[in-house]
Amino acid sequence: MKTLVRLGLSLLSGVLLWLSWPPHGFPLLAFFALVPLLWVGETVAAESPRFPLFKGMGYAYPAFLVWNACTTWWVWNSTPEGSIAMMLLNSLFMAIVFGAWVRFRTLKLPAITSPVAFASFWCSWEFLHLNWDISWPWLNLGNLFSSCTEYVQWYEITGAFGGTLWVIVANFLALFFLQALRTSGRIILGISCLLWIVLPATASLIRYHTYDMPNEDSAKSIEVVVVQQNTDPWVEEYAMTNQEHAARLLSVARPLITEHTDLVVCSESAIANTLLYERLMLGRGRESQVYSAFDLFDTTILTHPELNFIFGTSVARYYETKATPTARFMEHAIGKQYVDYFNASACYNRYGVTGLYYKSKLVPGVEKMPYPKVFGFLEDLAVDLGGTSGSLGEDTEQRCFQLAEKQALIGCPICYESAYGEHFGKFVQNGAQAMAVITNDAWWGETPGHQQHFLFSKLRAVESRRTIMRAANTGISAFIDERGDAHQVTRYGERTAIRQRVLLNDHLTFYTRYGDYLARFCAFLAAAIVLAGVVIRIGRRRSLKVKVD
Repeated sequence: MKTLVRLGLSLLSGVLLWLSWPPHGFPLLAFFALVPLLWVGETVAAESPRFPLFKGMGYAYPAFLVWNACTTWWVWNSTPEGSIAMMLLNSLFMAIVFGAWVRFRTLKLPAITSPVAFASFWCSWEFLHLNWDISWPWLNLGNLFSSCTEYVQWYEITGAFGGTLWVIVANFLALFFLQALRTSGRIILGISCLLWIVLPATASLIRYHTYDMPNEDSAKSIEVVVVQQNTDPWVEEYAMTNQEHAARLLSVARPLITEHTDLVVCSESAIANTLLYERLMLGRGRESQVYSAFDLFDTTILTHPELNFIFGTSVARYYETKATPTARFMEHAIGKQYVDYFNASACYNRYGVTGLYYKSKLVPGVEKMPYPKVFGFLEDLAVDLGGTSGSLGEDTEQRCFQLAEKQALIGCPICYESAYGEHFGKFVQNGAQAMAVITNDAWWGETPGHQQHFLFSKLRAVESRRTIMRAANTGISAFIDERGDAHQVTRYGERTAIRQRVLLNDHLTFYTRYGDYLARFCAFLAAAIVLAGVVIRIGRRRSLKVKVD
């Protein structure tokens, strides 16, 4: 097969992956999108070339670069340099996985080992991408079905990794079918491919239509108002005082607050200017203008004493010593101190700030410098979109907020954290009966980015079977029920609020209990495959040497 033909097939896979991706793609294409690239990999491996890893990478890189660039180009709007680095590196990492699979295929083992090796390598890579410092799980294959959650209700058992395996196995079955077109096995392979796609989707649709949604009469519930304040982060956010932010939030929320309202959910960075931890939690020196936002909240709480506010803010915490890895040295008139900055969510009610959670899945290169021991000299280049330079601090656990006068626990992941299924599930493990996802997607503008981010919350709702109250600064805000259906979906760029009674759930799904167990199994299997490959190669070399002697 000529080089240009192989590159053309590689690019075709990249285009098909892009066309399958939400929000406007056709997910069905994903079941065949990898076939051209896999065909290229098989032909390369059959030639037993020198350096098969690098040759496989060379053919795969164009496909993954097209996929990454066409799907996540919108990152440019918030960080041009970061977007280029993200697309180039992410494509490289994917190409390395593909090259490793091509290297494995040169062992000439039975065909059945091919999908097993590829699936284990790819899932191991996605799992690593969820958990290392250069994390960017946006294009994990299981996210494909975020626009059609009625077909993946079984994510409550498998999580998104079930979707990744669904796609990979379907592509290999399609590949085997094409390879067997001139043999009698084509009928069995064709039926197998069809059933592999149809049966899980059918089972999911049955689960979707028979899922026993709790009703308001038999389940605990709370009345919630979600605020979309529509503040421009580039122009208004840090030019406005916290009091002005609070006034804007309340001007939108008040018309919807009733005597039955328990919770008002506001977006990430809703109270934008940095607050000191001691003053925020202990009320010390709260007379300054930075804290006057709480006076406005208190005025509303006077007439609605059971009301709770959940909102995003930036928090600074000072230490006498370097108490955390991210604490940075600062010299003030009062002496030498260390300070940590946090992207935080807070719960405020008539008792004051009763809960505080720090974002712990930070955006690489934006909120966190990856591997500071290696890249520490670049620390000051990490610029948080919340207005602070340098890497932010992280929380040690996924804390829930107890609402005042109400037996209700609310988890509040911040922005990017809603892309992490197992991390999201830890809030639920810690008692969350409903989830408030707060985010500020305005940095990307009106691009597919905010739509993709919104759709990811639908997957999290299915995985955890928790209602999600999504508050986005400029949109999309909505209520997402336990089946993944979105209600009262707002338009991007409007200043509005929505109200709904939210049902609470105490049940833990299988996925919530055990997390990314499929990925861990694949990582174990990948290690075993690599070890077996080394043993096989050593054995073959010894056999060859014996024959030569």
